[in-house]
Amino acid sequence: MDVSKETIEVLILLLPGFLFLKVVNLRCSLTKYEAHHYIVDALIASLVIYSMAKILNIQVTSTGWKPILSIFTLTIISALTWSEVINRDWISKILHSSDYRLSTHSSIFPVKAIDKFIGKWHLVKFSNGTEIVGVLREFNHKTHEALIEDARMVMKGGKLTPDKAWYYSPSGEQIIYIRTIEED
Repeated sequence: MDVSKETIEVLILLLPGFLFLKVVNLRCSLTKYEAHHYIVDALIASLVIYSMAKILNIQVTSTGWKPILSIFTLTIISALTWSEVINRDWISKILHSSDYRLSTHSSIFPVKAIDKFIGKWHLVKFSNGTEIVGVLREFNHKTHEALIEDARMVMKGGKLTPDKAWYYSPSGEQIIYIRTIEED
């Protein structure tokens, strides 16, 4: 396979965009990209990063480690900033000032509800009929994996098993509901 100089230059041009998208995807719960969308988004991100570099007077055309390090740093800072904008739903907050608003996320659970779930007592019911009471430590809303601390099974008649233990719900185990147990 013969790779031309122009192909390498295009890949170098797109590299900050690909890095930007990778960091944002690692920090946010986003839908998966199709290849052509990913390339277009990488191109747009790269152009924005190069424009910001121009505004900040960073020389991107010169060779050496300083311009490369500067672009790399600018890319990481931009990606982390954009991740926070997405995760905190700032765009929606700016555009909508009422008590209700549409979320810009594909799923509202990881952004809006996870803080209310983690570290609190819950009753979790699984598809096999098992009910467990415990402190929810980790939960993946896509795979339904859960890690429950101080877990106790609910027996017939509503009594709890005496021994507390850690309980891991693997991804194949379907969760029917999770109810928060409020403390008085």
